[in-house]
Amino acid sequence: MNPTFRRLLLALIALGALAGLYAAGMRYRVESRNRRVEITLDMLEIQRLADLSGKTLGETIAAFKPAGVTSIAIVEQTVGDLMQSGRITAQTDTAGPLWHVQDNRLLARMRNEFRARGFVPISASPSGPAKPAKTRFVSKSDGFGLAADIDTIRTFGIGLDPAGLSAVRSAGLTPVARISNFPGASETTMSNVLARLSASGVATVIFQGTEVFGYRGLYAQAAAAFTQMPMLFGKVEFGKQKGEDSLSVALNSSYVRVHSISEGEMATLDESEAIDRLARAARERNIRLCYIRMLTFSGADALERNVGYISSITRATSRGGEMKFGKAHPFDEPGVPAWARVIMALGVAAAAALLVASAAPVGEFAPKAVLALAAVVCVGLVVASPQMGAKLVALVAAIVFPTLGCLHRGILSRGYSAETPFPAKRAAAALITASAVTFVGAVYVVGLLAMRTFMVKTDGFAGIKAAHGLPLLILAVLAVTGLPSLGSDARSKLAAMRERAAAFLGEPTRVGGLLLALVALGVVALILMRTGNEPGVGVSGIELKFRALLDRFLPARPRTKEFLIGHPAFVVALGLWYRGRSKWAPPLFVVGAIGQVSILNTFCHIHTPLYLSGVRAVTGLIVGGLIGCAALWLIWLMQSRSARRAPA
Repeated sequence: MNPTFRRLLLALIALGALAGLYAAGMRYRVESRNRRVEITLDMLEIQRLADLSGKTLGETIAAFKPAGVTSIAIVEQTVGDLMQSGRITAQTDTAGPLWHVQDNRLLARMRNEFRARGFVPISASPSGPAKPAKTRFVSKSDGFGLAADIDTIRTFGIGLDPAGLSAVRSAGLTPVARISNFPGASETTMSNVLARLSASGVATVIFQGTEVFGYRGLYAQAAAAFTQMPMLFGKVEFGKQKGEDSLSVALNSSYVRVHSISEGEMATLDESEAIDRLARAARERNIRLCYIRMLTFSGADALERNVGYISSITRATSRGGEMKFGKAHPFDEPGVPAWARVIMALGVAAAAALLVASAAPVGEFAPKAVLALAAVVCVGLVVASPQMGAKLVALVAAIVFPTLGCLHRGILSRGYSAETPFPAKRAAAALITASAVTFVGAVYVVGLLAMRTFMVKTDGFAGIKAAHGLPLLILAVLAVTGLPSLGSDARSKLAAMRERAAAFLGEPTRVGGLLLALVALGVVALILMRTGNEPGVGVSGIELKFRALLDRFLPARPRTKEFLIGHPAFVVALGLWYRGRSKWAPPLFVVGAIGQVSILNTFCHIHTPLYLSGVRAVTGLIVGGLIGCAALWLIWLMQSRSARRAPA
């Protein structure tokens, strides 16, 4: 490659990295201003606990406040709930269905809530008919009718219980509304319902049931209703409610992510597992509202046990003051300027050209053509469609940079190395060098995707399996063909690579080598199946406990495929090569590239705080490097013992 052209590529990559650091800094400032988590309990469970403990509702709520509880979630009442509890009862009347309401205040609330939802109450008296009402509600001195059957309105909400709201406010906590979508909802009626909740002191809505406001087709109107109040939408992680993704987009990602463990799941988890899961959700995935179910309702000390359980969750989440507790609020938009993404796009194009020049059997012209074409495409993408364009350019960066970091000419040349002094030290240095290049790629991914929509997982990194698999595939091919020789033309480079590939394929295969290759392929396949938002292979209970143990004793839990597979294999491969053991070094080196791919993948999870991703990657690099050095020492120890035992 022409030295001047190489310097141009490196300069563009460095300039893009600086722009990426600038964007990463803007994202970090946004994250550092929002480390406050809201702890929410369920009112129905608190009422149940109060009944079992013999305390009042207010006393039970107050007992949880010192543990860090911020709010109480109250489920809206429905007409069916009132019928089931006996607060409205059916009566016989010749004029049609008649329902007696317990008191005038409840009747007035029902009238106002039905009006907010688009019904037109028809005046009626307790003794006279209301035509053309199909259903009448009356108390001792008042009444109204609706032009709807009782079966139609049975599931309609009639607001939050005033007694529950009063108990929550008296304890100094904030009510969270659990409401349902309703048939016939419009922008006006959705605004009416949210306005009545806001007047009651509610600031956050978490929908129950299978739908959210706006489903289907009214997402912009629903978002406008939330924005006008203003009212926060609580999006339940893993909730899969209909319309939640479209409403999130319509809200421009200005909402709060919620994590909860369902009652069914709570029955399968022990206390420590539930605590770790909730703490990780807040610390590692930008969850800002934890909706916590009670641990137990059994025993005379059930209240005290649950208070202790909540206290353990807040301690594990805070982790020495790292997170705070209080009212949740959405993340701000980092506001990365367009020019920064243009510069990063140019840097990614330069990296792609550098990869082609270094790893492909091409002449001097091809890298220049790749630079020109990639620059036009990458810049065009981020300018024409900032969000989708940034995703595609970030995918290119995720493929190119780990591959560049692993282009170790010595081990991929398929030549044989003479024994070199300090092989472990050299192998560790090579790991650090490769990781530095990968971290540059991580800066690009972080900078390009520094948007609120990625931070709260409205959108996510695209092509995670390609980002894992393609670098490994490229390196596997290069391990067979070798890197192109320097200073020769394209035809000579291609001929040399074909010759090395033919020599490799013509080597006799032994059973041991074949088995080792199959194991390596199995490891790579397993890693690929476990990547992505919906991995094909789950995590075992033993691994979950192992992860919790690592999280407890390390600054951040490193990824298993980095510190137990990738980094150790990388160090061992290079250590063997520097000792002149070249036969198994290249395939082991390809396995070691898993660590570099995983480092970059760590930073593709934009909903994980940036500082945590950095600490996790560095921790994995240190621990994995030490394990690799220890593995080298054991290999050499066994080899030396075998040499001493061998006959002269």
